[in-house]
Amino acid sequence: MAHTRWLMAVLLVALAGCNTWRGEPDTHGPQWIERPAIDMTDKLGLPDRKVRLPPPAQSVAWLYTGGAEPGFAICERIYFVRGPTVVGYSEHGTDPRCNRIAGRTND
Repeated sequence: MAHTRWLMAVLLVALAGCNTWRGEPDTHGPQWIERPAIDMTDKLGLPDRKVRLPPPAQSVAWLYTGGAEPGFAICERIYFVRGPTVVGYSEHGTDPRCNRIAGRTND
């Protein structure tokens, strides 16, 4: 019984620290969801464009086009930022691997 309690305590401590061990992402993708947008711009640079979504949405879409015109990028990445936090991610383009969607992309 004592071993079970000790094992549970170790497991809980390990799970609580998962995010700190994982560190910040350093590439584009949905791994930025629920993280501060300022941290994302520190790693990825400023977005190519910011677009406020029409009401009743309260998010701003941050577009990363890799230097191409919007709609013509090989993989256009869009982060949905509400206040200081990234809440959604979407990508599209001509690259067949460019098709991920995660989080809240319409509010």
